[in-house]
Amino acid sequence: MRFIHCLILIALFSSVAFIPASGQYNFTADNTEGCTPMKVKYTFTSTATADTITSFYWDFGNGETSNLEDPDTVVYSVPGTFTPALVFNSRADLMIVKPDLITVHHTVPAFFSYYDSLAYNIYVFEHTEPLDAGVTYTFNWNIETFPLKTGRRQVVQFPEADTFKVILTVSDDLGCTSTSEQDVYVLEELSVQNVFTPNDDGYNDYFMVSSNGGFPISLRIFTRAGILVYETEGTTLTWDGRTASGMELKPGIYFYSIKALEGDPNKRYSKAGVLYLYR
Repeated sequence: MRFIHCLILIALFSSVAFIPASGQYNFTADNTEGCTPMKVKYTFTSTATADTITSFYWDFGNGETSNLEDPDTVVYSVPGTFTPALVFNSRADLMIVKPDLITVHHTVPAFFSYYDSLAYNIYVFEHTEPLDAGVTYTFNWNIETFPLKTGRRQVVQFPEADTFKVILTVSDDLGCTSTSEQDVYVLEELSVQNVFTPNDDGYNDYFMVSSNGGFPISLRIFTRAGILVYETEGTTLTWDGRTASGMELKPGIYFYSIKALEGDPNKRYSKAGVLYLYR
């Protein structure tokens, strides 16, 4: 087998293909140019009236080989040009080599990142994969509720806090295309007060976390010494200045920690700060 492989390698570096003198044997490829991952199906053909072929050895040029007359579909996962070859009956004189028959172009993945800006509803989207020199690319952004946008980088102001599906399609002038999609969570900015007076006068009696109520969040209250005195979870959070057992806490400085329990990939709902309790 090593001997056969060496013969094939010799042929690969030759500009002349070795073809049986009778010309009765050949192979074809259903696809000779495409983009990664490119699939090729090779087919052996024969016009001989009485075949005496007892063995096959395929070398597809990408490191893969086969001993089948009808080989499985070959996948070319890296770009380049490839030279397939076929040897019959372990004989060098029964060899077909087709130099540079297969051309494979690089498909740039359509992966993208996004992050929010200082304004809660303005997000920046950007394609993150390296591009190949000398190739022209187009970037089509299909953002739910928006008309089609083009360009590698987009700044989008969403109309409201909600979940939007974003699909990016990257195409090039060689015919390669890739697509990726993500669900983007546009979160309403949390409104968190820093002073409240739980004295039952009907004014500012509760520490309240105001949001659109669409995402469950957790609230934890600590003393200045770091002791947890209250915690709760839900879509609407309030605290009346008491422990979970109902005991009134003394006036003073407390610390709060707020985190989203789900649906917050950019940690928009992760906040911590100082809270002043007066009575």
